[in-house]
Amino acid sequence: MTLTELGLLRNRARLRQRFWFRVYYGASSPSLLEENSFDLAPNHETKITAENYARGDILFVSGKCTLFPVVVRVFHSLNVKFAREIRFLEAVEKYGFSHSINAFCIMVHIFSSAGMHKEVRDLLREVVCYCKEVNWNTFALCPTLLELAGAEKSVSVFEVLMMVFTSSLMLEHAVDVFVQAKNIGLEPNVKACNILLQCLVERNKIEFLRSLFEEMKNYGPRPNVFSYTILMNFYCKGDIGQAVTDISQATEILEEMERCGVCPTVVTYGTYIRGLCRVGDAESGLKFLRILRDRNQPLNSQCYNAVIHGFCHKSRLDDAEGVFEEMKRCGVSPDAHSYSILIHGFCKKGNVTKGITLLEEMVIHKIRPSLVSYSSLLGGLCLNGQMEDALKLFHKLEALACNPDQIAYNILIAGCCKLGDFNYVHRLWMEMIRNNFIPDVYNYTSLVHAYCMMGCLEKALELFKLMVDGGVLPNTVTCSVIVDAYCKKGHIDEAFRLLDEMQEQGIIPNLFTFNAIINGLCKERKAERAWELFSLMLSRGLVPDVVIYSTLIDGFVKQSNLKEACKLYARMSKSGIAPNRVTYTSLVSGLCKVNRISEALNLFKEMKAKDLMPDGICYTAIISGFCKIGYMGKACVLFNEMVQNGLLPDVVTYTCLVDGYCKSSRMDIAQQWFNEMIKHNATPNEVTYTALITAYCRLGLKDKAHATYNEMKKVGMLPDDVTYLVLGSDGGRL
Repeated sequence: MTLTELGLLRNRARLRQRFWFRVYYGASSPSLLEENSFDLAPNHETKITAENYARGDILFVSGKCTLFPVVVRVFHSLNVKFAREIRFLEAVEKYGFSHSINAFCIMVHIFSSAGMHKEVRDLLREVVCYCKEVNWNTFALCPTLLELAGAEKSVSVFEVLMMVFTSSLMLEHAVDVFVQAKNIGLEPNVKACNILLQCLVERNKIEFLRSLFEEMKNYGPRPNVFSYTILMNFYCKGDIGQAVTDISQATEILEEMERCGVCPTVVTYGTYIRGLCRVGDAESGLKFLRILRDRNQPLNSQCYNAVIHGFCHKSRLDDAEGVFEEMKRCGVSPDAHSYSILIHGFCKKGNVTKGITLLEEMVIHKIRPSLVSYSSLLGGLCLNGQMEDALKLFHKLEALACNPDQIAYNILIAGCCKLGDFNYVHRLWMEMIRNNFIPDVYNYTSLVHAYCMMGCLEKALELFKLMVDGGVLPNTVTCSVIVDAYCKKGHIDEAFRLLDEMQEQGIIPNLFTFNAIINGLCKERKAERAWELFSLMLSRGLVPDVVIYSTLIDGFVKQSNLKEACKLYARMSKSGIAPNRVTYTSLVSGLCKVNRISEALNLFKEMKAKDLMPDGICYTAIISGFCKIGYMGKACVLFNEMVQNGLLPDVVTYTCLVDGYCKSSRMDIAQQWFNEMIKHNATPNEVTYTALITAYCRLGLKDKAHATYNEMKKVGMLPDDVTYLVLGSDGGRL
């Protein structure tokens, strides 16, 4: 909707309410401001007669007190104390809405004509607050000001009204004032428009923002560098990695500024660079930064910090440090934020030593490290399991004039929870409370997660109940951890019950929540029910990731429902989600089980082509497939490739080869593989021995069969019913 269309809609609404506040002034109205025309005693009625007024005039009353004495005092004294003798609410209660609003509007124009803008703002804010509270059509306030024909049409009145609406977050009203002012030939200054633009950005009012900016460009006031920077910030806003940033629009803003001769400031450039990095294009951010430097354009630490942060977010710490050093070479001094970004980046990867080096460098350059920097070090130490060092640093913070905050406690409690040190968790918990920090959802979630990881579901549930009873609302992560624990214990019904309770409390399940239940159902061979949950997830707008797809595919494969597994794989590919190692391994295994070896081999090759190195399970699956169809040469080639890639074959891998050669009646080679597996400490199992015994019996080599059987018993392995059946009930028991 354009601003013109908005104005038309507002005008229709006003026509319906016009009779409430229509104002008429006779030619003699200015003379009414003479003081001697009134008795100003508060308890006396006015001495004005009807002859002095035109019918319909706001000052026309019949023997009643009016606000006009106050208006006269304001006019002659310009003293705000007279205007504040009565509040708008009191005036409405005593004199009625129509009379009160018009009297206040006259005072607004009086103060505006005298350049007393603060007084104008105070009066208008009082009127606006009242109208908002009683739900009066505040859009009608602007026409009331306009219809005071005897008052000067001051643009400052409308600028102030715009600001009052803006500060009250009544942004549509503020835009409407802009439209009405332009309709009568008044042009609010660009500063007032910029404030409105900024508020529209903050409230994400995209339609009004764009319309107002276009109106300013086409009809005035012309946008200045601050206007363009506000728009730049809008198109570059959002958390790093999110798709909300519209970098193409931001680029157009820069190009338009150049065409219009508006010179960007360092803030404009910094905002654009930050936008590039937020969409994951730190390389372009660095390239643009260097272009600016070559052109001698203004650059500051914020411009470099954006690029450093962009590279750190992508875990490209060497590049981030390179930009940091380049920044210093170019004469831009790093600030505390520059160091904190790098310290956080290195500590997040567990390189605490580098983090400490950077912190020491800060001190040398007399840059005081912040609690953020120390918290990053705490996080890195906890990540590395260096809890003793983390605790020492934590207790030194006070001496370093950085008192621990809630976040620091959260980091340390989470670290102790990961190590299962519940005694120290309790000590920290009590210390945190003594320091007037109330345990929050993050503290509880860390502890709940720790109990769940240790398999102590009952303890986790007790803490969960304590958390809820204490008025701490769980978040999605807390509930998802409990759901996952339920599923791992096989309590699927309880997991579903908690899922329902989450949604009743407005806690939105995420992909992890759904994946936990889907995984639990698949483990119980209930892939069809998991598929129903998958459909429910889609209906709620959640986009499944590769983990959920892989879990479902594996579930269908294990239920021998290869058809549904392949359908899911096709859907996954169509959605642009790249399969991972688990996806390929499940499908290769499933295809090999039904002897679709050529399809399995194609997927196996595709997997390697995408640099997804198959693991031992995947190699064993494809080796098993070739052994089943008697392609022993190919199976051996894959076995050798597996070993060359540093993967150790296990008993299953060797048994596949032993069984394959047994079925091919090549017992000499089968025995060689049997000996090879013992040599490499892969202990044969019942399946391995049974494969040999079965083959020997089939070939009539009863002595070798019994010798293998005796060897099996010697290593303490009890033959199963199949082995006894093969050997014969009598001979097998001798």
